[in-house]
Amino acid sequence: MSKYDTDLDYVIFDIDISREELEEIKAEADKIISENKKKKKDEETRKILSLAYLKKAQCRRRLESGLTCNVILYENIGFGVFRKEKKSIKKILKKALELSHNMPEALMQLGIINVYDFYDHIDYKAISFLSMAIQIKPDYAAALNNRAMCFRSLARHCFSGNQEEKDKFEKEEFEKNKDKFKSAVDDLTEAIRIRPFDAVYYLNRGVFNSKLKEHKEAVEDFSNAINYASDKKKEPLKKDEKIFNLRGKEYTELKEYDKAIEDFSETLNLIPHYDDTLLLRAKAYYLAGEKEKAKADIEEYLNRKRKTADDNNRREIINYTGITLEDILKGE
Repeated sequence: MSKYDTDLDYVIFDIDISREELEEIKAEADKIISENKKKKKDEETRKILSLAYLKKAQCRRRLESGLTCNVILYENIGFGVFRKEKKSIKKILKKALELSHNMPEALMQLGIINVYDFYDHIDYKAISFLSMAIQIKPDYAAALNNRAMCFRSLARHCFSGNQEEKDKFEKEEFEKNKDKFKSAVDDLTEAIRIRPFDAVYYLNRGVFNSKLKEHKEAVEDFSNAINYASDKKKEPLKKDEKIFNLRGKEYTELKEYDKAIEDFSETLNLIPHYDDTLLLRAKAYYLAGEKEKAKADIEEYLNRKRKTADDNNRREIINYTGITLEDILKGE
């Protein structure tokens, strides 16, 4: 199993290993468990068995998640694994820990499997497992990243309402969660120190720097994420996570509208059907004084929706642009 690594960085990402190879690792782990289960549990046997249980749990979680890639979460935190499967995988990980009490990789897997991606819900049991893993293995970059990402649901609030209500809501949420976002940045900064060329750590830190309104730092992070992504990771990074949109929003905040427009245009080149990018680019055009281009993007957005500017569309446009629809369409 030359490809196997206890951290399983590439396994989770499906970058350098196939489903067949994952099945092979799992089958080998099952064989080791079967052959050693009834043996006297001396130190060497316990070590062999605990690693086999870890392999089995890691591969099952990846195989049963049904995902091919989810770049924004370095490990596919809690996604796609059904409750019954989670319980089964937890049992396997607990067997690994019974045999090897201080196995940081098993603790990290338990942390991941305990995370629920509900808004306003942070599973502190997951954070506890991840913190234990880091305490045992201080240079555990993946665990640092995953502990940071426990707070990502707080950074992804959706809000429907008028702009004034939205601004008030976002200000309250920012003040409530500012310390958590700072802790996430600290963890990701440490992960980057340990593994300075990992694109995903930069991407994730950029998300939190954005929430902290550190727009220059966020631009730098998103740029590093693009630059450091491997050739095989580049397309999922760009398409699935719409990274140019993320950077474009930061350029808009910095009033670098030409760069923002370039990034939003790149998103539309990569994902032509991503209609919301038209709204983001319309805002950048409008603020850059190119009101006819802003109007064209809004009209294209409405045309794609095949609706007139009813209340829902109107609210969506105002929320994205912070500008009234009438202002853009009239070119005022």
